[in-house]
Amino acid sequence: MTLIMDLVPISALIAFVTTQVLETAVAAQDVLFERDSFRVLSKYLLDIQPVLADLTMRELKDAEATRQALGFLSQEVKAAKSLVESCTTKPRFWLLVNCRSIVKEAQQVTRDIGKSLELLSLASTEVSADIRDNVNRLQWEMQNAEFEASQSQLRIIDKLELGLREHRADQGFANDLIREIARALGIPVEPSELIKELASLRREKEEAAARKEKEEEAFMEQVIALLSQADATNSPEQVEKHYKEIVMSLGTSVNVEEHFAPLESFICPLKNDVMSDPVSLCTGTTCERKEIEKWLDSGTNIDPGTHELLSDLTLRPNLPVKQSIEEWVERNYCLKIKAAKRKLQSEDEMKHKDALAQMQKLCEEKPMNKNWIAIEGLIPNAVQVLAKSHSRDVKRSALSTLKALVTGHAQNKDKVVEAGGLEQVVRCLARDAKIANAAVELLFELLHNGPEHNVSIYRQLSQEKSAILLLVTLLNGTVEGSAEKAQAILEKLCDNDDNIVQMAAANWYEPLIDRLYRGTVDVPFHYKYFSFLFGNVLSKACTV
Repeated sequence: MTLIMDLVPISALIAFVTTQVLETAVAAQDVLFERDSFRVLSKYLLDIQPVLADLTMRELKDAEATRQALGFLSQEVKAAKSLVESCTTKPRFWLLVNCRSIVKEAQQVTRDIGKSLELLSLASTEVSADIRDNVNRLQWEMQNAEFEASQSQLRIIDKLELGLREHRADQGFANDLIREIARALGIPVEPSELIKELASLRREKEEAAARKEKEEEAFMEQVIALLSQADATNSPEQVEKHYKEIVMSLGTSVNVEEHFAPLESFICPLKNDVMSDPVSLCTGTTCERKEIEKWLDSGTNIDPGTHELLSDLTLRPNLPVKQSIEEWVERNYCLKIKAAKRKLQSEDEMKHKDALAQMQKLCEEKPMNKNWIAIEGLIPNAVQVLAKSHSRDVKRSALSTLKALVTGHAQNKDKVVEAGGLEQVVRCLARDAKIANAAVELLFELLHNGPEHNVSIYRQLSQEKSAILLLVTLLNGTVEGSAEKAQAILEKLCDNDDNIVQMAAANWYEPLIDRLYRGTVDVPFHYKYFSFLFGNVLSKACTV
């Protein structure tokens, strides 16, 4: 590369560097990760362009010092472009885990470009005075640039590093961490999405191993092991296997209405309740972390259980107790799911209502329960209760429960549709305001996977009789939330010409007028429209 630069004319060299600078500046604007840092880098690069343009206009003398300065600038801009490309192609988990080093590298490459710019200014005496002043200001700013990583991302990294230091292997910690990571990166907390992200992270680890970067490989291995403990990062097969193992451990003699009582070692001596984050004192007593921290912060340095004086105030995670508590919780979840199934299969509507409330609570307490409820076959049971119940409260509860089961869970959405749930939800749109509102809330959730639309379910909805008519009725209703969701669903259904005609038949003409106004209609659509219009006029004439 250096040899080629020595051979090309100085004007061609300036043109090449200018192209490099502009391409990198534009690419940096598109980086979504640590956006603020890369936009600052992009601005600095765009500010360099007028300097290079001025040099071109003044027919710069071909001096060795100028060539070297341009070479250094080209080299540093190339490093910046490499970083930008890395941040647009690397897996999102990898970017988050390495956010500190990425921001540090962005800062360093900005400073290095500033140094190269200073060399160019010193080497090029032809630069005009006003441009030279701008160059001096720009190179000083770049060489003193300070970049900082996002505080929200740093908090997640601090929590991750704490988990690695303390060898946290419990699901509760991993579940909280994976949810925070997903929110920070805009990833749905969906097993399919998170499993893909972890697979990408594993590939990065393998590439580090191939490069013989032992330290990075070991770190990535630890991160993957920790995140793999989260419920949402397990494949459906792993989830089902785990659930069945727990069910098998219950035995056949256990009454599903029973509840396994907690062991005494699960109870915090300070709050007298089951612990969620147990830590041990130097005396061996185990307490809930938050409770013992408050105890110690108050100035008390006595063991709350044995009343001994604490010689060491260090708190150590009690992982065996934590794991035992999690196993106890899971066994009780299985009992509750089994009990809910038994109630749903009865003919007693009060039991149905109890079961549905229990299922909602299970979904709120732990996302993994959505998988277990589906594995136990309760989704078809809930759809059947929705179809057969004559109680408004039960119908509304069934709709709310199904919404809880499908929120953020693509597989459960498919299971609801497979069980005939779409037809039942559409029927509920014609019910009273409270039931209709619950129905459109569920329908909206079924039709969306995060920011994306579920095309298959939209297609099936188009085939449901009276679905469009009922949605238009809700659109024109007085319930604001229902109207907004109904409109969002209808707008997506406008992809189909037949649907637009049905909307017009239901007295919602906006999509039809919009299509005609924009002129984006074909002959078949015109035929459908005029057939509808003629039929509508004829029908009204016959009525008169």
